Amino acid sequence: MTNALLDKARAILAHPKLVPSPKLKPLEDEDNKAPVIEPAVRPPSPKDIEIEPAAKPDGSPLSPIYWETGDGRIIGPAVPEFFLRDGDEYWISVTFEEHIRFIRDDRLRSRKTFLEQNEVREVELIRF
Repeated sequence: MTNALLDKARAILAHPKLVPSPKLKPLEDEDNKAPVIEPAVRPPSPKDIEIEPAAKPDGSPLSPIYWETGDGRIIGPAVPEFFLRDGDEYWISVTFEEHIRFIRDDRLRSRKTFLEQNEVREVELIRF
């Protein structure tokens, strides 16, 4: 940085009230309507959701499932309790570590992948 630029930055930091605030221009809308904001995730409609107990037709126990979390870990096993369908999305309801979890079908992973994953270890940061 040049000395002039440094001096200007120091002056602004020393006198924050002298910094001009940006003027906000009002929105110009021909129809004077409020903008419509679409949600990122479609909220479920009670009419669209189908729930059924998780069971095999012959009554035999279901196989446990494994799934990938948002941070990349694969966790499980848990036995499915309910199957849900919301439009084109399919979910499995399980109880894992005393919490009810809803797992989307694209997050399911195999037992082999679960066993082969690298162990996640917490590390302590070294500060200098």
